[in-house]
Amino acid sequence: MSLLIQTIRNTGKSHSFQKLIQAPLSSCTCLLRRKSSDVSKKFLSFDEVVSQRRDEARRSLVVQVNSESSFNELYGYCSNYASINGIHHYKNAGGEHFMLIEFSTEDNLKEILRSCGSHQKDNDIMALQSPFLWFRACSGKKEKIAPTSNTLITKNGNAAIDENLLCEELGSCSTVSDQIQLLYDKTMLNDLGIRLRYMVARQLEIVFESLYANIAVRPFGSSVNGFGKMGCDLDLVLSNNLTDEMSDPTKRLVYQEKKSEGGRGPWQRHMELVGELLELRIVGATRVQRILHARVPIVKYAHEFTNIDCDLCYNNMSGVHMSELLWMYGSLDPRVRPLTFLVRRWAAAVGLTNQHPGRWITNFPLTLMVLFFLQQKTNDGFILPSFKNLVNRAGKEDIRIAEENVNCTFLRDMNKLPLECYSQNQSNLETLLLQFFEYYAQFDFQEKAISIIEGHPVRKPNALPLYIVNPLEPALNVSRNVSFEECERFKLEVRNAAWQLEAGLEGEKSDDWGVLGLIEKRASRNLKKLLRVGNSHRLVSVKDLFNDNEENISEEGLRSKLQRLTQTRHENVEKSVKEMKQMIATQNATEKKDQKIKFKNSQVANEVFRIRRNKMV
Repeated sequence: MSLLIQTIRNTGKSHSFQKLIQAPLSSCTCLLRRKSSDVSKKFLSFDEVVSQRRDEARRSLVVQVNSESSFNELYGYCSNYASINGIHHYKNAGGEHFMLIEFSTEDNLKEILRSCGSHQKDNDIMALQSPFLWFRACSGKKEKIAPTSNTLITKNGNAAIDENLLCEELGSCSTVSDQIQLLYDKTMLNDLGIRLRYMVARQLEIVFESLYANIAVRPFGSSVNGFGKMGCDLDLVLSNNLTDEMSDPTKRLVYQEKKSEGGRGPWQRHMELVGELLELRIVGATRVQRILHARVPIVKYAHEFTNIDCDLCYNNMSGVHMSELLWMYGSLDPRVRPLTFLVRRWAAAVGLTNQHPGRWITNFPLTLMVLFFLQQKTNDGFILPSFKNLVNRAGKEDIRIAEENVNCTFLRDMNKLPLECYSQNQSNLETLLLQFFEYYAQFDFQEKAISIIEGHPVRKPNALPLYIVNPLEPALNVSRNVSFEECERFKLEVRNAAWQLEAGLEGEKSDDWGVLGLIEKRASRNLKKLLRVGNSHRLVSVKDLFNDNEENISEEGLRSKLQRLTQTRHENVEKSVKEMKQMIATQNATEKKDQKIKFKNSQVANEVFRIRRNKMV
């Protein structure tokens, strides 16, 4: 309850509490899992959240069905074998219907798998087990299913966001802060989206468990750090680190190991094998692409059952720890994630970010820029602590060393962080957004670097246009790809955004008031302007007939004004006709001149006239 009270105090709104109370129980499992001894616990750790999601995936199946009306029949069939916690419905890009079923225990799921029918008896298909199934029609007499009071928890849960409807809802908000919060609530990765991503990871684990010891496939990146939006890509890391029990030196019997041979690193050869397995053994995996010579070898593929594009790498645990850091910063204050979502959406609208890699800034550096801004001390205080503060408060249980000896040690339990270390500034989202644009409009990018480690600007170690320090690897610049032109364009765009937002707050509400003018793409914005002045090219404008300053106008004055406008119109028409006649006369003269040209034969002449005719058309 203390977490809810803190949220209401920070946002100044009670509807967040009402929304949480009215939400389905499945979306509040994090709160329900707390014990009575955890009354003073405000924050869940990243490991607790990941563990809960992995447990859900182990108890879940994804079943392809005919339509959403198959719910009663599927629920009745599965309930004969196991207890069901809930069912979520969604559709993929091909319009096929799927239902994600969560059972009460892992044993329930195993019981269901034992009841599954045989595989297809095709010669080109090898039998396999997978958490992705399909529910075929009953072969014999259809059994009667007793009606159930249970309903779908989610219906069409991964449907694309209706941008027109979203803009209407944003336009009906009373304040800019409400707009920013609504944008976050509508576009954030929902519960079903997170469940499906952990199901994809679980599917890989089942296949790889027979090949590797202590295998784990972990999602990281935007799918789990709290900053992911609907439809975001899924980053996966494959790891099989030995536990303390497995590496106990007192055990005399030791497994024989296969040594990697060849010039390439062992991880490249393993990822090559993973690519083959994805093509041969992972149902739903399509468009497999191997990128083995990168700094971090990856295999890219698309999962057609879940509409998710996946990037799978090996033992990149620093990415997992970075996701954990971003998760913790986002959970410290309820304003962090909505503000970051708005900044990312604005950057995409003005063309600062791009779906394809290149010389432009990406979402990860933008997120660090938002966190860095929230670390700045103002007259009202600051919102987020520096990363150095978290490192200094870490204990022995927080020590993490990733690949290449990257030190990822920092405080994991935010409940140990004193209250004076965060959320001192109580400004609303509207104020913070304007201050964000103003801060970076005045930032000295030429001399200073952005570092959430220190929490204040530091001197740049080189002459790169934009320098943003990687908190886990301070020697790396996460924005080293950004060109000088793109950095200058960023400075220009933040100035324009600050001016546009401030000007919109002073005037009356319009069609693009508040954040609407910031997040609309330029093409849509130009079209709106065109529609706004669409009737400005009338031959006689009604607006020109009247003068707002003239309260009384006589009939003769109105008639004379109309005559003057009509006379101007006739003069313009006559001028246009005269110009047209001159053009036609010039064209006729040119044709007569060309007719005097003699050609060697009729075939050449016909070809010349044909070309001339086509040009005229």
